[in-house]
Formats: sequence, C-alpha cells, structure tokens
Amino acid sequence: MLHAPRLLFALALAGALSAQNDGKIRPGPWPTPAKVPPGWVVYNTKNYHVQSQVGMDKGKRLGDHMEVMNVTYRKMFKPDKGGEKQQTIKLFKDEQGFQMYGQVPGAAAYYDYGEREMVCYDTGKWSDEEKPAGPVTGPESRLDRLNRRSSRFEDMMTMDLLGCAAHEGWHQYYHWYVVSQVELPSWINEGMGDYFYTAAPKRGKGGKMRPVELGRMNDGRLWVLQAAKRQDQMEPLEKFLGMLQDDYYSNPSICYAQGWAFCQFLLHGEKGKYSKLVPNYIRGLRDDTNWKAVHTKVFKGLDLSKMETEFKAFIDTMKTADGFDPEKPEGEEPPPAGAPAPAPAEPPKEPGGGTPANGGK
Repeated sequence: MLHAPRLLFALALAGALSAQNDGKIRPGPWPTPAKVPPGWVVYNTKNYHVQSQVGMDKGKRLGDHMEVMNVTYRKMFKPDKGGEKQQTIKLFKDEQGFQMYGQVPGAAAYYDYGEREMVCYDTGKWSDEEKPAGPVTGPESRLDRLNRRSSRFEDMMTMDLLGCAAHEGWHQYYHWYVVSQVELPSWINEGMGDYFYTAAPKRGKGGKMRPVELGRMNDGRLWVLQAAKRQDQMEPLEKFLGMLQDDYYSNPSICYAQGWAFCQFLLHGEKGKYSKLVPNYIRGLRDDTNWKAVHTKVFKGLDLSKMETEFKAFIDTMKTADGFDPEKPEGEEPPPAGAPAPAPAEPPKEPGGGTPANGGK
C-alpha cells in the first residue's frame, strides 16, 4: 500500500483489508457495459482490466505502463507456471472517492488480494510527463530560492501514480509467484515494491512503450534513510532481514526506506557482487516458504557485519538526480537548471602579485 503524502508505505494484506464501497462502485471486473458506472470508462490490456474515472487517456497510460511492468517482473523472476488471470485496476479521480471506496486512511494505493484488484487515485503526479524547467534569467532572490526548495520538497513527497501502480503490481505478482499463506520477511516484498516504484516509463516511435529504466533514485526514501543513518536510527541488518510485517510496520518510515535502499544495494552495489541474491531469495521462497531455511541458504558464507558496513558506505554515495537535499542549509544545494554559471573565482595570489599558474614573483 502506498501512503501519501509522506511516503509511509504499508501493504494491507487481503484478509486485513475491509474494503467497502458506496453502493455504486462494484468491486472486481466490469465485464459488460451495463456494469460500468456513470463517469467511468474501461480499458483492457492483455493482463489488466483498467477502470478509469479520469478518462480513457489516463486509463490507457496506466494500463500500458503496467503491461511493461508485468514484462519486467516476469523477466527478473521467471514463472514456472501459467494461469495468471487478468487483474483489475480502479483509478479514482480523487482521494475522496478512493477513501469512500477502500477506507484506507493515508494511502495512495493498495492491492486487494481477495478481489484481485489494485485501487488507486489520480495524485496529479505522473512520471511519464516531462516537467519543463522554469526559465532562469538572473540570480535567484532569497524568496525565489525558498519557493523553489519548497516546491521541490513537495514534489519529492508527492506520490507518483505510475510508481504507485508499479509498487502494487509487484505485490500482486509476488503473491501469485510465491503463493505463501505464512508470514515472510517484509524487506524483500516492500523493498522490491519501492524498487519498481522508480521504474521510468519510456515511449518509442508512435508512442509504443519500451522497456523501463530500473535502479533510479527514490528521492523521498533516500532523504529519510540518510537522515536515519546520520542519527543512528537504522535497524541493525541482521534484525532487519528477519522482520515480519508487524515489526516492519512498527517503524514504517525508516523500514520502507531501508528496504528500498538495501534492494538497490544488492542489485546495483559492490560492482554486482550481490546481484543474484534477490532473485535467488525470491525463487527460494517460491520453492520453500520456510523463509528461515531460504535465508540461511541464500546468505550462506556471507559476513552480514561486513555487508552492513558496505551497505552504509553505499548509502553515502546515493544522491538525487539534481543533488537536492532538504536538510542542506539554504544556498548550499545545486543551482536550478538553466541558472547562469557563477563567475570563476580568481586564483589565489602568491606574495609579490603573481599566481601559482605563472610562478608568482
């Protein structure tokens, strides 16, 4: 489940989710036009049945993105079975309608295993839309800088609709792939959900969707995690890897950020040394839901203390694409895109009026 606006994610599993509707919106698929409520449209893809309250264009964009994500899940974690049924996605126009239907306070999206449907609302932020940088014609005033930082922070903490869908789509695929009725460690499920959240949509010629770009930064998670690291608030790795849902949700902000970053580290850090660990772990859970046995096998021979040190060093190298850090003092962050380059500083003068470059006298 994706919470807004502070990125406190929490997946409500099927049995725990008491979804209710307002008597007009029917859960599950709407197979005939008579089932489609006024103001809604339906767009079908190979794997998804998208019900949109915000028009066909956005319904199609959402469905097409999820088809590419479905290919991505299957490529990383190849199934050995068929029979996955078409999944329903409900896209509400606003948070009010979403909450009336699902009654999940603070959430931006959730996946209901019982109804086989993902439910979300239009947050106003879609990662397939390019945001042109505003023109910068001269030096920023202090007010301009304050407004820019405030706008950037607000954007960083606003849920991206396609990211929400990619996160919840992973939960749907994971539970179908693993088919477990027992509790499993949350880091692998939620961490990979946030990993897929940042997948960048790409369109080729004619608007056709292309494979997504993976491994991008999750700005809100990164900010939370780096603050937690500075304050020594991260969960110890050995404990973290065994945390089940209740423990994970007891410290959601840090656990979600740590789970995302740890998956990022395993898949992209240390020059690929750990890149097979996540696929091996998830395949292990598919074949044996005794997660402790799977954990022992996958992490056999690895020094968790050393891995934790490497992980924390990896966190220090992580940066947002534009270098923004809301905790940096005002004026220390990079200038906005398009800002004029500052004049080069004069080289320090040596005694006698010369410079190091010309061998001052």
